[in-house]
Amino acid sequence: MDKLLDKHKLWLTLGKNPGFKASYFNEIYALGRPIAEIFTADKRELKKHRLTESCIRELVLARETYDPEEVIEELFARDIRPLFIFDPGFPSRLREIADPPFLLYVRGEVNWEQVMIGIVGSRNMTDYGVQVTEKIASDLAANGVIVVSGLALGIDAVAHQATINEGGTTLAVLGNGIDLVYPSTNLALAKEILTHGAIISEYPCGVHPAKFTFPARNRIISGLCQGLVVTEAAEGSGSLITARSALEQNREVFAVPGSIFNLNSAGTNNLIKMGAHPITSVQDIFDEFGISHPEVATNFREVVGSSDDERTIIDILRLEPKHIDEIIKVSGLSHSAVSTALTMMEVGGKIKHLGNMTFRLNN
Repeated sequence: MDKLLDKHKLWLTLGKNPGFKASYFNEIYALGRPIAEIFTADKRELKKHRLTESCIRELVLARETYDPEEVIEELFARDIRPLFIFDPGFPSRLREIADPPFLLYVRGEVNWEQVMIGIVGSRNMTDYGVQVTEKIASDLAANGVIVVSGLALGIDAVAHQATINEGGTTLAVLGNGIDLVYPSTNLALAKEILTHGAIISEYPCGVHPAKFTFPARNRIISGLCQGLVVTEAAEGSGSLITARSALEQNREVFAVPGSIFNLNSAGTNNLIKMGAHPITSVQDIFDEFGISHPEVATNFREVVGSSDDERTIIDILRLEPKHIDEIIKVSGLSHSAVSTALTMMEVGGKIKHLGNMTFRLNN
């Protein structure tokens, strides 16, 4: 890391300036001249190199504002590793896209060349979205696939957590500085991710999220992956931006079909109409990529009741979660019988209590 940082410290100093765009990196790199020569040149010399005025302005601001040694020390202190597009270890799939990041900041470790599948979806998720995301993420993880998402509220967080719970590897791509976790409620999850994978960003320490940073983040999520799964998304969802990025990058897009009456499935259902692969299990992903022998069964497991009451309740819960009052009404069983059966089924891992006395099958 010492050698790497010494070699790239001037590039890192430019990157420390939040106003220094990826296009400015490319402008300078395209000159084919040593960065030390460009970094120390006066404005007159920089104009001779035909750099744009905005690039020159931000370059000068960066070198006047930030000390290269302090930039390096900050990375050391936070255990952050820089990865440049010209470095051998830069993710090869990400290098292929039309607008790759010039510089990535990395915390944690992953094998960039391992199979990666992105999972994204709604922040305002339904229980259906949670259930299907948990299943797809955990089955991917069990088969050695790295699950990539954006550490956002909702489906992103569920995908990361399910992967961790399965003992798999997950990668979070941030839409803000590498030192910040947004939203802050995902701070504990971010710490877990660092022991089960990595967190990356193209933004240096201290950069707060903004409208433009999330679409930029989304192109990295899709660019890193062979395929992208959208498990639940309303029309206009940010997840659909990620799906568009994936299509533009010639990545396979998978969408989980949902009820036509559920607004949270409108986006995924429309993706399928536009040509995305409908997905009902990870076997659909393995089939698309020619993986013929997954290590685990990928269909939803059958929940079996051990009594007539349990079997009745399981049939009622097959389509969607239900409140205990509705279970009692539909089943015709007494409150006592339903309460007892639900308690035993929850202890046995057959159902999950979603809160407020609402239950779903745990398959």
